[in-house]
Amino acid sequence: MVELPSIVIKTRSLLRLRGYVTNELMEYENRYVLIPEKRTADSVIRSVVWIFKEPRVVGVALVKDILRNMEEVDAQEGILVGGSRFTPAAKKHARESRVELIKGNYSSFDLFEHELVPKHLIASEEEVEMVLKHYGITKTQLPRIFRSDPAVRVLGAKPGQVI
Repeated sequence: MVELPSIVIKTRSLLRLRGYVTNELMEYENRYVLIPEKRTADSVIRSVVWIFKEPRVVGVALVKDILRNMEEVDAQEGILVGGSRFTPAAKKHARESRVELIKGNYSSFDLFEHELVPKHLIASEEEVEMVLKHYGITKTQLPRIFRSDPAVRVLGAKPGQVI
């Protein structure tokens, strides 16, 4: 059996934490490709994940390439893993086009396995309404959590979602 690189193993565990089911791993000259799916009550969310074999600078051209790949497989989201750094233009284009950029040196352990870290979940709209009604507050009165928070990054939460 072929030993997978650690970045592929870490990426698969990250996708598992986000609720995705990963399928086969495709290997190309300079990257690995996964097309995981997440089933919700009423739909299926498909993503394209590119994992670079060597750390590299990611520019707009690579973001556009993954967008083309997303259109080919009818995916709603994309993830680029393994960049050493991302150009400002690539970050802007990725933000506008549902592509998440993850550096190659991201967390090498499952942060939710630690005994002091409570279980984190992205709350549904019904759960948020229930909490707001129970405490008699509005959504703006909930504590803020930064996009750079490790738990938010692992779960893939978007601005406006409640953890």
